[in-house]
Amino acid sequence: MRVGSLSSAGLRVFKLDYELVIRKLREYAERALERGALAVVLIGSLARGDYTAFSDADVIVVVRDDYPKKLPERVEDFMDPTLPVDLEPRVYTLGELLKLARSGARIVDEVLRYGVLLAGDRGILEELSRAKGGTA
Repeated sequence: MRVGSLSSAGLRVFKLDYELVIRKLREYAERALERGALAVVLIGSLARGDYTAFSDADVIVVVRDDYPKKLPERVEDFMDPTLPVDLEPRVYTLGELLKLARSGARIVDEVLRYGVLLAGDRGILEELSRAKGGTA
């Protein structure tokens, strides 16, 4: 939630209500599980802690390998314009993510290093770590 205020010097200050944003993202993640997601992981500046008032929420949504839509079409199933921050979902099947892990993709490094599991199966993170060649 972005809140603006005016100081006595005429400066406009913006602040992101981190606790509210995380609570709303966890609610979003629970709804995503109801729509077929296996896990929802927060990455990016909100996960790392270096966010600003203008940060968006980058989430990885993991779905089953038999999810009925192709990669670009999946995103619309997991959009939510009601959140207090802009949402940037990236929707992968578990198989796609494991393949990315084996190839050393940066996105998997981000998930494993900074990812915050908002909802779903923690075992998926362990599986990604093993596929990347790490320890669970």
